[in-house]
Amino acid sequence: MPGRQDQRTDAAEAEGPIRTCVGCRGRDHDSRLLRVVHDPRTATLSPDPRRRAVGRGAWVHRDERCIATALDRKAFIRSLRVAGNVSQDAISEVLEALRPGHDPTHRPYGPAGEHK
Repeated sequence: MPGRQDQRTDAAEAEGPIRTCVGCRGRDHDSRLLRVVHDPRTATLSPDPRRRAVGRGAWVHRDERCIATALDRKAFIRSLRVAGNVSQDAISEVLEALRPGHDPTHRPYGPAGEHK
């Protein structure tokens, strides 16, 4: 019938695009994954929770195992096609925040970056 839409397509589109996690290689809706981007000016990887940063993004489940696996395998660097040395510190901080017993109010560094 002309004009008839597939209901399954409508349901899938309502949740958003499907992406692949660079940690577990599982496929999931982008709303359930964290986007990670590379900033070439600072040579760092950083989370993009609002999914608005320009350029290529790598996707990972907001799960300790997926993030740890992706870091160990250097999957972010490979997926983002980054050459050279890149800091993964910001992603490691996300991983640390997901660990049980993490105190989100604890800040080991002061406002100017000095160690307390």
